[in-house]
Amino acid sequence: MDPRQARTRRALREAIHTLATERRIDQVTVADVARAAGITRDTFYRHAPTPVHLLADVLGEELDDTLRAHVDLPAESGSELSVFDESERDLLRHVAEHATIYRNAMQPRLVGPLRDALTERIEAALRHHLDRHPQIAPPREEGVDPERHVRMLVAYAGAGTVAAIEEWLRTGELDDIDAAARTVIAASPAWWLGRR
Repeated sequence: MDPRQARTRRALREAIHTLATERRIDQVTVADVARAAGITRDTFYRHAPTPVHLLADVLGEELDDTLRAHVDLPAESGSELSVFDESERDLLRHVAEHATIYRNAMQPRLVGPLRDALTERIEAALRHHLDRHPQIAPPREEGVDPERHVRMLVAYAGAGTVAAIEEWLRTGELDDIDAAARTVIAASPAWWLGRR
């Protein structure tokens, strides 16, 4: 990325963070973001179709960085902890750090592009884990295509995690990340967890 594009991207990131913290994302306009970033509307549209999509891209990039640290988890944890304990905590730390933004994007669920960005990243991480450790998956039902079987397992876990995060955001304080992570993990099927 050339330096000018990098400066524009940084300005857009800062602008959307600020605006999405100040008010509901559905009240943020392209003109608001362009003005805050010091760019034209045409330049904005080279980066995103709407402020919501820009926010989803920006938070999605941050989630990529957060989840990248947990890309090669073992099949088993070697203890009573889940293999996902630390990655779940890091995911929830990201959400808690940006709680105002996420809450300003709920109506009552997260707006589509943001919910999709969160779900897609969680599903990609789960799919990677399942591809690395196919032996942990429950047996496939007769008549279900092997690829569909995997996609269904991943979709169920990813969407459930996002729904739990939405409920966590909706219902008050986010101080106890460990308790929230343990709750999400407790709701997960045992075969995902890799506990001993």
